[in-house]
Amino acid sequence: MGTRLTAVVVDQWQLVAVGIETVLRDRGVEVVASVSDARLGVRAAREHRASLFVLGATCVPAVEAVRHVAQLRPRPAVLALVTGADRSELGQLIADGVDGLLVRAATTTELGDAVDRICKNERYVAPAMLSTLIGSLASVEDPVPADGSPALTTREREVLACLAQGRTNREIAHELFVGMETVKSHLSRLYAKLEARDRHEAVAQALATGLLG
Repeated sequence: MGTRLTAVVVDQWQLVAVGIETVLRDRGVEVVASVSDARLGVRAAREHRASLFVLGATCVPAVEAVRHVAQLRPRPAVLALVTGADRSELGQLIADGVDGLLVRAATTTELGDAVDRICKNERYVAPAMLSTLIGSLASVEDPVPADGSPALTTREREVLACLAQGRTNREIAHELFVGMETVKSHLSRLYAKLEARDRHEAVAQALATGLLG
């Protein structure tokens, strides 16, 4: 995102929208539009060339709204606040390029942390959603790939789990007690096996082949 951070907020509940706007402004993000309809939000994001699109409760399905936002140029980062989503929906949101996932019951601190991470071009997934998204991925000791999926080593699965959580290379290194060069090496092999160009594609491919879940 650029030096001037702007946001569009979409939520059909005005009180919730006001709370989101307050957190954004506290983070130095200018709210250029706050609407109750996702379609109006997409239009506002296009008009204002917004840096961030915060998607809350709306009559339009979250997956559909995110796909429309992803078509905007320049494309804003997307933070989705969802409730009651299953693994399939969460996985689709990540595959479609969502930069942040939060539960609607998130605290202002959690929302602020997510905004901070996204403003640094990092992905954020709420800890409450990780068990739904990842399942027992990181605990698998012997790689047993699903039909048609690539075989990953235990360490590559651990790195993949970290990617799904939006961890940076430095955070992955700290989590796995390895050096930065080792993390880069694991990522290189992981991208090659998943035929992915970047983190988003790696997670999307892992979801498509059943490696996440």
